[in-house]
Amino acid sequence: MSQSIPPTWPGLVEPAWLAENLGSSDIRVIEVRAQAQYNSGDIPGSVCVSHDNFRGVVGGVSSMLQPPELLAGHMSLMGIRPTDRVILVPDDKPHDATLVAMAFARLGHTRFGILNGGFPRWVHEKRPVATELPQVEKSQYPVPSPDVFTVTHKEIMEVLKAADHVILDVRPTEYYTGEKVDEARGGHIPGAKSRPYTEDLSKYGKLTLLKPPEELANAYTSLVPNKQTTVIIHCRTGHQASQTFFVLRYLLGYEKVLWYDAGWSEWAARSELPVEK
Repeated sequence: MSQSIPPTWPGLVEPAWLAENLGSSDIRVIEVRAQAQYNSGDIPGSVCVSHDNFRGVVGGVSSMLQPPELLAGHMSLMGIRPTDRVILVPDDKPHDATLVAMAFARLGHTRFGILNGGFPRWVHEKRPVATELPQVEKSQYPVPSPDVFTVTHKEIMEVLKAADHVILDVRPTEYYTGEKVDEARGGHIPGAKSRPYTEDLSKYGKLTLLKPPEELANAYTSLVPNKQTTVIIHCRTGHQASQTFFVLRYLLGYEKVLWYDAGWSEWAARSELPVEK
């Protein structure tokens, strides 16, 4: 059994702590799992939502995180209040939960966490499972100002050769090198460093967990000079990059982490933008 360690918000939440605090009135559990799996058994009191519910077309680019007013509407329908402690529960893909975490970050909601090991670990530790639908009363989640961590292709072009910026491409290596192409062009943003998001994960049988903080810290020290360096993270559509954002910003404490949501899908399609192989 894991220890009941209180979470640091935002951050990772241990199953033992969640099990002890499930009955609290300000705890909201959102399972980012397939609907059929949720229907077969879930954490008591949880709701289920797809990470794609929070994405759409913005500025002609597909799979972009929705603007604050739409995200606030989602939270209202789920009965979430700004003061709630929200636990996001993935299946075996932490980046599904971290993408939803970006929605909370955009709303300025800081009391959220990812269940460490997701639902598979919850079941592995023989925690309670239910099938009853929860009682949800609609809230009125306020609409905040735009976030300060999203970056555009124009802003990246302005700092492309800046010494105090690091661009991290977290796609699989074969996409970074251009060996494999699913977009308009192959390759990577000039000067970008490669760190596939999967390198931050460890497999323990059926469980997928983020690597220990000290191991992650050592890996990123060799890529980013210091915690005050501006880091721009991207993948193809922002999904995988959300995990790296979560690791750097919330687990390792890097202070200036930016998220290029449109990612390689947009960069490759804009012929005026430079590409390196």
